[in-house]
Parts: sequence; structure tokens; C-alpha cells
Amino acid sequence: MKINALISAALLTLTLTSCSAWIHGNKPLADTDTSDQQLNAKLVDGTSTLADAEKLFGEKVTGRSVITKSFPDGKYAQAQFTGHLNGLTGTYAHRSMYVAYDANGVIVNHAITTNNFRETNKFESDTINAKNNAFASLNQGDAQSKVISVLGQPRFAGFADNGNLLWIYSNTAISRDASSYIPFYTLAAGTESGQSERLYIEFNRQNTLENLYAVDFTISQGRGIANAGDYEEKVDRVVKKF
Repeated sequence: MKINALISAALLTLTLTSCSAWIHGNKPLADTDTSDQQLNAKLVDGTSTLADAEKLFGEKVTGRSVITKSFPDGKYAQAQFTGHLNGLTGTYAHRSMYVAYDANGVIVNHAITTNNFRETNKFESDTINAKNNAFASLNQGDAQSKVISVLGQPRFAGFADNGNLLWIYSNTAISRDASSYIPFYTLAAGTESGQSERLYIEFNRQNTLENLYAVDFTISQGRGIANAGDYEEKVDRVVKKF
């Protein structure tokens, strides 16, 4: 199975989202009085376009870790739009609309997830047991509600090359490399690296489970002024259930 570096899990998207995305749009996604179902109904697969999504939800999220292609071979392009859910103490979650679109800009599938900073899902709190439990207890045809009962709420989403929705569960540990402790050098070209364990849950167009993929990555990225945009993922292992 060919997998390339385009299947980033967008873990850094939250910190790399520009303020202009809030100023110029995404307010419908930030409106807690509007349900996910109502927002999803604003786009029609096979008819709505990326331009339609941009009119509704504003500027696309940008950043070095945003998912830009479908999994695993990049047949479709992907875009993410994010709204900020705010409480008395500030932003507590991001609600994102993910769309996959073809070469003509026509949307082939779309979905919403909410990344609540106050909560951890089961995969984040106990990755090994959650992954083992998912492979043991989840089967083709299972509903999304069963996946949530096993793994908790997904923080991110993506799409397979056939257009199927992917829920992404991820646990990533990054630390500074030795060179990043050298004074002045780290400001210019310091680096950091680590490991990421991810579980991709694939759903068919009836929103029932189609497959599970466990993927381990080695990540390296820049943290200095000259290399802040550098980001690389290397696939170490892939296991799928079906």
C-alpha cells in the first residue's frame, strides 16, 4: 500500500491558523446555534464547489501540517475551514468543515469535526489499548456512534482516494533536537523531531465503517527563523484491518 507524506494529521493547524481567517469568514462554523447537520446541508456532494464553500465559510486554513491531498495517493485535493468556539475564558474549541474536491473544484465529500481543547479522546489518553480495542471490536458496517464509544470524538478528518470520509485519531510526541540547544543556531535553524501514532477510520457514503488503518510516522520539522516552514513525515509502519 503506497502512502506518502501528504497524509499529515494537521496537529499544528490550531496554532498556525491566521487571525484573518476569523476576520474574513468562518463565522457560520463558530455559531453554536447552528448544528453540524445544518452546516453539512449547505454543501451538496457532486454539485457544490470549492468556491461555494469559500463563500460560505471564508478563507481556507493554511499551515505546514494541514492535510492537502486525499489518503494515500492524493487523488483529490482537500480544504479545511475553521470556526472558533468561544466561552467566558476564550476559545475552547475549533469546529472545522473538511471538503474533498476534484480537478474541476467540485466537492465529492465533506464532513465536520470539533476539536475541543478541554477534552482528550480515548486514543490520546491510552493509545495502545485504544488501538488494540479498535482493531478487536470494530467491524465493517459499524455505525459512527460505535466508533465514538470505542475511541471518543475525532479531532480531525480527511478523505480516502475513493472519496470516503476518514476520521483521524492521533497521538504525537515532539521534542527539540540536540542542535536546538546551541545558542543563536536554534533561532535560525533549530529542529525538532518525534513520533506520531495515528488511526484512520474509513466510512463509506452510508457513514458506516469500511476499514481501519494504523499508521506510525517519524516527524521532523523546523523551529528556527530560516526553516520554520520545513515539515517532513516518514511512514514507519502501516496496518489495516480489512
